[in-house]
Amino acid sequence: MHLRLRLVNLAARWRFKRHAARPLDVTWARARLGRPLWTRRLITPPIQRTVLRDAHGTIDLLRPPVQGGATLVERALLYVHGGGYFACSTDTHRPLAARLAREWRAAAFVPEYRLAPEHPFPAARDDVLHAWRRMLEQHAVRPEHTVWAGDSAGGGLALSAALACRDEGLPLPAAIVTFSPWLDLTGSGASVTENAERCAMFVPDQLAAAAQLYAGARPLSDPGVSPLFGALDTLPPVCVHASESELLRDDAVRFAAAAAAAGVTVEARLWPDVPHVWQFLAGVLPEARASLDAARAFVERHVPAARDGVHAR
Repeated sequence: MHLRLRLVNLAARWRFKRHAARPLDVTWARARLGRPLWTRRLITPPIQRTVLRDAHGTIDLLRPPVQGGATLVERALLYVHGGGYFACSTDTHRPLAARLAREWRAAAFVPEYRLAPEHPFPAARDDVLHAWRRMLEQHAVRPEHTVWAGDSAGGGLALSAALACRDEGLPLPAAIVTFSPWLDLTGSGASVTENAERCAMFVPDQLAAAAQLYAGARPLSDPGVSPLFGALDTLPPVCVHASESELLRDDAVRFAAAAAAAGVTVEARLWPDVPHVWQFLAGVLPEARASLDAARAFVERHVPAARDGVHAR
């Protein structure tokens, strides 16, 4: 483990894991996850931001800035932020969403979905589907030029919403990219216990508590709650990146195997020693830069650029 990665893991343990012994406190976590926001603003690349509002909620629309004339936006991106389904926001995850928008030359739509426990499943999934309908109906987004992406709970939520598209009569995007996705809220993966000490951020009890807040009255094994257990054959190509040392390692590994068995094109990769959703640290960790480069290559292979551009308004 090189020095930068060692320091990042130490910082993550100090920031997150030293509080792991306390019961999950939603108010306390919301006040601290992704905070202070000024640090997020510091690492957010330049981006054009528009807030879209309707009676259902808000969506951040992020577009690469115009530099030296018009910048052609070639794709659309629906980005779903993480936060255990009970915390974080479009503000906390703007650095990563903005970076993907710039690197994928995409107009990124980032919905501010409702959080548990005030709004358990299926509220968050319904909000993502509503954002997708808005993209299609109000912003002339074409599915064949669209990629969905998400991190942690957001990765699980993106896949859950994609599985629901069949029943909702909605088209699917051309591809989906997930970083450290949370796909099994039953916690049955071996890595939940095997990596309890190695993971720099979380402990099993925290996952179990957050899972119950989100599931509400639904069984944790419900495919809408835990997309690992869904019928995966309808999914478009999926990219999955996770850490070998995080609690959710086996969510990624088992999903990749199940999706491939169902005939889905899957590109899965594990990185050693990195913390959960390390992609935020692209300016610090070479592993983060490598993950984002691999994700960009995946998008370029599976999501064709719109020749006339994406005119999201």
